[in-house]
Amino acid sequence: MKRYLVLSLIGSTLLGLYACSGNNSTPPLTGAFRLVNGVSDSNGMSASATSGFPSSGNVDFDAAGSVTDVPDGGYNVQVTPGAGNQFTVDNVGIQHNNQSTLFTYGSALAGTAKGFVAEENLSAPSTSGDFTLQFVNDTSQPTTAALSIYLVPAGSSIASVQPLATANAASASSDISVPAGTYEIIITNGTTTVYDSGSTEPGIVLPTPDTNVIQIGALDATATQAEPPAAGPGSYGSLITLIVMDNNGGQTMHYNGQN
Repeated sequence: MKRYLVLSLIGSTLLGLYACSGNNSTPPLTGAFRLVNGVSDSNGMSASATSGFPSSGNVDFDAAGSVTDVPDGGYNVQVTPGAGNQFTVDNVGIQHNNQSTLFTYGSALAGTAKGFVAEENLSAPSTSGDFTLQFVNDTSQPTTAALSIYLVPAGSSIASVQPLATANAASASSDISVPAGTYEIIITNGTTTVYDSGSTEPGIVLPTPDTNVIQIGALDATATQAEPPAAGPGSYGSLITLIVMDNNGGQTMHYNGQN
């Protein structure tokens, strides 16, 4: 795991495995699983697989489902939208002390909805005061094909700063170790800024309280979300939104310019 310096700063036994993981480990012979709904026309969705793999329950758009502990192994996971066609994500790997997050994107009604898995290790960072970060690009729009993430103090420029991570569409970065702090989150597509959480201090606190493993996912914005803020409430002027998830099952949506 690389460290970056940022500007700153089968039966009844199985029933016992389904509690939320939390902290930095999962029960023996299990890994953690959750579903992220990035499909705006899905009308909610759920994920399920073979016996021993609990259903995710319904997950709304722009949200993550609960974290469940699943027996180690590989699964073909069926994703069922509330509207549109069911689809399958093959070979979803579950490993002990890892968080496997199934991200979805595309259109359920158009039959283009797909999914992929981003796997992050739940171990605490080796450096005290750091948190583990994985950046995930859950977008399908050509204009956001490759995205880079920056964490800088609120109001700072990224002109002379290297990105923490870059991920192509439908892929994730490696796990990286980052100093805890309060940040402005900037996402770029090449040299073009496509998302900026806002320059107003104090910024966004990372990691979230009582956690040390974070996953930040860039999702496709809806047409309304992508409209300029002048268009009215719910419009933020970016093709993407961000979901920030932690190793205790917490999640927060962040929108362009809203800090």
